[in-house]
Amino acid sequence: EPPASRLASAVKGYLLWTGLAAGALGILMVGFVSRRMLTPIQALGSASRRLGSGDLSQRVSTSGPREISDLANSFNDMAESLQRAEEQRRVLVADVAHELRTPLSNIQGYLEALKDGLLQPDADTLDTIHQQVVHLARLVEDLRLLAQADGGALDLNLEPNSLENVLSRSVEAFRARADARDVEVSLQVSPGLPLVMLDLTRIAQVVGNLLENAGQHTPRGGAVRVSVEAAPAGMARVTVEDSGEGIPPEEIPLVFERFYRVDPSRSRATGGVGLGLTIAKKLVEAHGGAIYAES
Repeated sequence: EPPASRLASAVKGYLLWTGLAAGALGILMVGFVSRRMLTPIQALGSASRRLGSGDLSQRVSTSGPREISDLANSFNDMAESLQRAEEQRRVLVADVAHELRTPLSNIQGYLEALKDGLLQPDADTLDTIHQQVVHLARLVEDLRLLAQADGGALDLNLEPNSLENVLSRSVEAFRARADARDVEVSLQVSPGLPLVMLDLTRIAQVVGNLLENAGQHTPRGGAVRVSVEAAPAGMARVTVEDSGEGIPPEEIPLVFERFYRVDPSRSRATGGVGLGLTIAKKLVEAHGGAIYAES
């Protein structure tokens, strides 16, 4: 019938236009969602390429869906770690160059003075040059040891040993220097101390570095106390305590950093180059232990 035919035609027209509108809306929605999803991914890819080319300052926005946000946060954390590592590498290279240049300049100056006849090759001059060479050799050896520890190539000869014996030898070796500085040094050992797995030479080096550091920061008439006691899980706790000036709270997290010295004005003759505590930390951690400082 004509009315039914017109109704069917109208319904078909409405359905057609509705379908076209729904399709257009669907395309728009898909495009919007895709753009929202792909834009941060494209930004992340672009930042990754620039990061790979050496621009470590790259960071991306963390807005968007949770998955994209987590990925952006991970990228930013990675970029920050790389940038921090690069800054540390540059500082380390500059510090190494500075520390090596000082004894080399001294040796060069003395040799040129000897060559020009300004100094005579007497015992005092040769002894001064020898001290600079020993200082240079010790610095190179310390850097080699740190490189091995960082690369996981440090070989340890672990055997069950008595910490009391190690500490006794280290304290006695330090006593002469302590007496020269009018510093009292003592050792206290708790009873029932178990044998511990350690590399005798490396732990002696750790204790020696700690004692030397304590002695350098203890005034005349002060005291350095070494103690050891049993700790849980078959471990032992060694404490090296001095009566020095203490460490500012903001400096404590930095004392184990390479070439770091709490008192920058302290000369190398009295304060070292700032590697002793770093080496101690690396060696203790290589033994599966932990080391910390408090004031």
